[in-house]
Amino acid sequence: MTGMRVLLLSLALLAAPALDARAQGDIGIKPGDTVNVATGQGFVMAIVKSRDQHVFNVHIINGPDVLKRYPAELRRRGKSTSYDHANGVYDNDDRVQVLYEGKWIDSHVIQSMGMEYQVALPGNMAAWAKPDQIKYVGPPAEKAVAKAGQPPKPGLVSCAGKVEGRYAAEGGMPMQLTFRSGKVTISIAGESQAGECWFGDGKVYVSIPGEERAMELDLNDDGSLQGPFGELKKKAK
Repeated sequence: MTGMRVLLLSLALLAAPALDARAQGDIGIKPGDTVNVATGQGFVMAIVKSRDQHVFNVHIINGPDVLKRYPAELRRRGKSTSYDHANGVYDNDDRVQVLYEGKWIDSHVIQSMGMEYQVALPGNMAAWAKPDQIKYVGPPAEKAVAKAGQPPKPGLVSCAGKVEGRYAAEGGMPMQLTFRSGKVTISIAGESQAGECWFGDGKVYVSIPGEERAMELDLNDDGSLQGPFGELKKKAK
């Protein structure tokens, strides 16, 4: 989630009890199917042996037989279905509506942790929400990706001559950006990636072909750059 500031807060609801699944037709998970189940080491693969409504007896691969309750402790493998959506299960990048400041707003799922979902909010922010704060809208929108020679948004110009040289993060972060004639090389912990550099509205935009979003960097008065990895200072021409 390049450039997004993550606001770690709930959406102002009291803690809810564990979600009990609601029957919405056929769940579509039967004995012999493989599923993902929650353990102390995260979700792992298991085989369904039997079920009683939403309680499943499963055999964890290379592990014991256990009982797991859908949806909090057991998920189907693969894409979520309408049955899952009705029970508060969503996939990353699903288009949803989120209850925010008393209104349902358009959003999308960024990531999940158990039965809570990090969702996008206005103002380039994000927050964690519970299933009763989310409504499913549809599958992920088709993503537009950056193309070589094309600025990430209208009105931007090449940063050639405006930002040149090697910039590195302070505080031991193993990251540096090297700008040369409108091109940029991003190096993080020994791995490098080439992209293009654009300028506009006092910001520097770094776009990588094939990536959905450009990285936004504020150009500070002292010539340093401020971005999602902190401050980057010029180290060499």
